Amino acid sequence: MPELPEVQTTIDGIKPFLINKKILSCKVSVKKLRWNIQKNLCKDLLNLKIINVSRRAKYIIISGEKFFLTIHLGMTGTLRIANKHDETKKHDHFKILLNSGKQLRFNDPRKFGMIFLSKESPLKENRLFQKLGVEPLNKEFNTKFLYEKTRNRVIPIKNLLMNANIIVGVGNIYASESLFLAGIRPQKVSSKLTMKNCEDLVLSIKKVLRKAIKKGGSSINDYINADGKSGYFQYDFKVYGRTSLPCHNCQSDILQVKINQRSSFYCKNCQK
Repeated sequence: MPELPEVQTTIDGIKPFLINKKILSCKVSVKKLRWNIQKNLCKDLLNLKIINVSRRAKYIIISGEKFFLTIHLGMTGTLRIANKHDETKKHDHFKILLNSGKQLRFNDPRKFGMIFLSKESPLKENRLFQKLGVEPLNKEFNTKFLYEKTRNRVIPIKNLLMNANIIVGVGNIYASESLFLAGIRPQKVSSKLTMKNCEDLVLSIKKVLRKAIKKGGSSINDYINADGKSGYFQYDFKVYGRTSLPCHNCQSDILQVKINQRSSFYCKNCQK
């Protein structure tokens, strides 16, 4: 599933092609992704001008004159910029033609993504956004915040990091990599983290996410970015997916453990 770096990389890729462009046509080729697609979605987008492209958690919000088009990539979704006459790919379910001649195309083989249109900002009125936690790259995500959230919680710290009601966008890959960098085992009980642990973990999360964004995300499960190219942060993985391979720091084997039905990876020597 695309995580925060992949979503942000997508936004950075499509935004220059969308800002101040008018929507000339729109085509939807499926009735339903995760949800039914609104019947008048394309009609309501015609001749509207795009003003901004932003992100909240893993949601992409394309906004303009009296409209907010919200897109979630789901597990296998990608957005890319194409030329008008480029060949349509299998699973291209949604297209927007701009007055520049470029198209925005949404591709989603497993159809777990979402597309919905609203006149008001979804940040204000949509229930999906009401309980979202803090953005990990914002200043609100700091040592004090994380320390307070870990008090009296007896769940593994990796579960807490992946709880979107507390922190958004830190999925399995980046939680594993951040915990390694901070020297904390993924199964460590949250309430046992010290203030120093929380400081190290906050800094690690921000560092790992920023590096992943810079490198275009991680090309896991065929993820590609907006220009159709693969990200390459996966070449920097220290623990994720490296079961039984030597730790880059101490040469001990990387271990794999199941936490809440998700695979977690760590080094028993470097992480305590």
